[in-house]
Amino acid sequence: MNDMTDLLLVEDSAVFASTLERFLRIQRDLRVVAVAASAEAACSLLQRIAVDLVLVDVSLPGSSGIDFVGGLHRDHPDLKCLMLSGHRGADYVQRALVAGAAGYALKSDPLGILTAIRQVLAGESYISPGLE
Repeated sequence: MNDMTDLLLVEDSAVFASTLERFLRIQRDLRVVAVAASAEAACSLLQRIAVDLVLVDVSLPGSSGIDFVGGLHRDHPDLKCLMLSGHRGADYVQRALVAGAAGYALKSDPLGILTAIRQVLAGESYISPGLE
C-alpha cells in the first residue's frame, strides 16, 4: 500500500528547488519524484512518469509557468497544478487561476506551500494570505 503523494517540481532555480525538495522530504506522505528546470523538460518527464501534483514556478526560462499550466490543464484536466511565485501582483494570481492552477503560493512562505499542497490535493483551492 502506497500512501505517498508524488510531486513534480518545475523550477529553474536549482537552489530553491533543492531547498523545497529537502523541506518536503520531511513530510512522510509527500515525495518529489522529479525536478524539471523548464516547461519542456517537465513535458518530457510527464510522458514517462505519473504524478499527483505539479508545482510550477510562475517564471520559467523560454515560457511562462502560467502558459505551461494552461497547456497542462488543457491536455491533462485531472492533473492538479499549484503555482509557486515571488510575484505578489493580483494579475499573476488571476492569470494562474484562469489558466487552471488550483492554487497560488508564495515561495517566501514554506509552511504556506505545504498548506497549499495539502489543500489542493484535498480538492480545494489555495491563495497565499494577502493575495486574495
